[in-house]
Amino acid sequence: MNTDPLLLQEIVRLYEAEPDLLTLPQLLFEGVVRLTDSDVVGWTEVHHRSGELRALLSVEDDPDRRQAAFQAYARHAGSHPFWQKDPAFYGERAVRESDVFTDEEFMALPMARDVFLPSGAHRIMGVLIQHGEYALDLSAHRVIGRPAYSDAQRDRLQIYRGHVLRVYRQAQQRTVDNLPPADRLRYAFPELTQRQVEVAVWIAQGNSNEAIASAMNVTLDTVKAHLKAIFSKIGTDSRLALAKLVHTVPPFSQMPPLWKLPMGTWKTQTRPG
Repeated sequence: MNTDPLLLQEIVRLYEAEPDLLTLPQLLFEGVVRLTDSDVVGWTEVHHRSGELRALLSVEDDPDRRQAAFQAYARHAGSHPFWQKDPAFYGERAVRESDVFTDEEFMALPMARDVFLPSGAHRIMGVLIQHGEYALDLSAHRVIGRPAYSDAQRDRLQIYRGHVLRVYRQAQQRTVDNLPPADRLRYAFPELTQRQVEVAVWIAQGNSNEAIASAMNVTLDTVKAHLKAIFSKIGTDSRLALAKLVHTVPPFSQMPPLWKLPMGTWKTQTRPG
């Protein structure tokens, strides 16, 4: 049994907070800083099918520099599984840049020269958590001149990882439970227009086409046209099935939460190589 008092304190704090997906990143930022003595912490979702990334950082940065850095990251990500966030490479361990590259090798890397060194970052340690079609990356960063992460700090982050996964699953469920039907449907089927979402919610509430037309101040034919488009996009032709979907469809089944939730993220503009 691990008896590290700092680690135990952060694990208890993580569960006691009962976060949702909107409040979880800040909680993790604060915890990882205390566990690893980091300067900056990142929370990234890596979508395997598209190859794209969305990330939140614990510090503010210039938006133009963010965009340039993430475009550079996308160009160089294919150079090593450490940058690709490859689940097979990370497994359940915490990996440091010093586990993979010597200081001389790191300083010469295009990834370091174009992405990290311009912002003063050098030391990197991260864990990866597989979750469906995407992975969650929690990373700690130190500025140039600071020492590499110690084995004890690595071990703390490695143990913390398992608890982050459990809390993340709980946070996602809390978020989903609190989503209004319109948001749930909009997140689950981004191809629906705003008007189509409105019609679908009216249907889920048991309203007739005539009642919907009157409430929306449109013609009956317009409502029917919206309904036809909705059925086509969600893959059903049943009003009952539509009503059930509005209340039960998993809103993050197509794309991960950071693609949809109202949070300002860094993002790749192109698919990483």
